[in-house]
Amino acid sequence: MDSIIISLVMTLIIEFIIAICLKIKDKEDLKVIIFANILTNPVVVFCTNLAFTFGSQITYIVTVIMFEILAVITEYKLYKEFLIFKEKSPIYISIISNIFSFSIGLIIDKIIF
Repeated sequence: MDSIIISLVMTLIIEFIIAICLKIKDKEDLKVIIFANILTNPVVVFCTNLAFTFGSQITYIVTVIMFEILAVITEYKLYKEFLIFKEKSPIYISIISNIFSFSIGLIIDKIIF
């Protein structure tokens, strides 16, 4: 449970910073981004933790890839439907945000754990 909360908080901070860097400043848009991550991150972390704990290395890798793709698609659909910000495409925002938050998460995980 702790890993889900830690991951969610880290993801929210990272993706908030990325949104600001992408010039997304509207409070309603930032709420959409926060909601999208609250919806997707715990599911991704829970399922990948299960695969890591009970599966093989290949099961874990496939699970990570599959659930990250599902997160990108889910966030894209939410952004497409609800974001007011139109300077960048919703799929671009979703992919960039997830690449950065996943990569930074890996780096932090290697440094701390």
